[in-house]
Amino acid sequence: MPAIDPGRYEWIKVAVADGVATLMLNNPTKKNAVSRPMHREIERIWDDVDADNNIRVAVLTGEGNAFCAGTDLSVQDEDNAQGRPSRPPTRSARRLFWNMLDCEKPIIAKVRGPAYGVGVNIAMAADIVIAAEGARFCDSHVKMGIAAGDGGAALWPLLIGFHRAKELLMTGDPVDAKRAAEIGLINHCLPEAELDPFVDALAARLAAGAPLAISYTKMAVNMMLKQLTAGAFETSLAYDQMTLFTDDFREGTRAFLEKRAPKFSGK
Repeated sequence: MPAIDPGRYEWIKVAVADGVATLMLNNPTKKNAVSRPMHREIERIWDDVDADNNIRVAVLTGEGNAFCAGTDLSVQDEDNAQGRPSRPPTRSARRLFWNMLDCEKPIIAKVRGPAYGVGVNIAMAADIVIAAEGARFCDSHVKMGIAAGDGGAALWPLLIGFHRAKELLMTGDPVDAKRAAEIGLINHCLPEAELDPFVDALAARLAAGAPLAISYTKMAVNMMLKQLTAGAFETSLAYDQMTLFTDDFREGTRAFLEKRAPKFSGK
């Protein structure tokens, strides 16, 4: 099969060497916040990874000192001003989440700085999550007046237990990398200087392993994961979209952009 074409991607930097594809989210002036074009690229890149026989492992990371700060809220604010479509779009969120789970190559998320909102759940959908000590993990939906979607309500309870997950999802509080590793949200927390060599060594080890055995092991585990999360994911996605039409979401967005505390009304 032909090699993956980096020219197809504007918002993701792609490099392949020795069986390892490095996929770098590329919107550094906004801490790699996800615009709609970037979202579409993240959705489809996993098909290209699967189709490229030169790739055995994918490492997903962010440009600069951030993994992903969440959704680009300036776009959301513009939608609030112009009016939203009567039919809430859900296909793109569904495709991003399931395409990562369905990708037959193992995915390592390498996290520096913030992984917030949709960004944290992109990281959580990876197979292995490794972070530098300064990284922070936060499903911040509720702070914007949005129900926790993008996979958080589905994945977090399985990773850290229901009580911990509900506390973090309902408060929107961040978790530092050390604590995230202690409670099982991520695999490893490392000093900054050790992050790249550790991930490189792990990716090389997986790339040198038996590719079919590794891929099929991932798919077997993810079959159970998909069965356990499907209902919660679809429900959370519906509530996420519903709250985008509320006054609280409009207030949450404006407050974030104006760098002030929101005043939610429950409407």
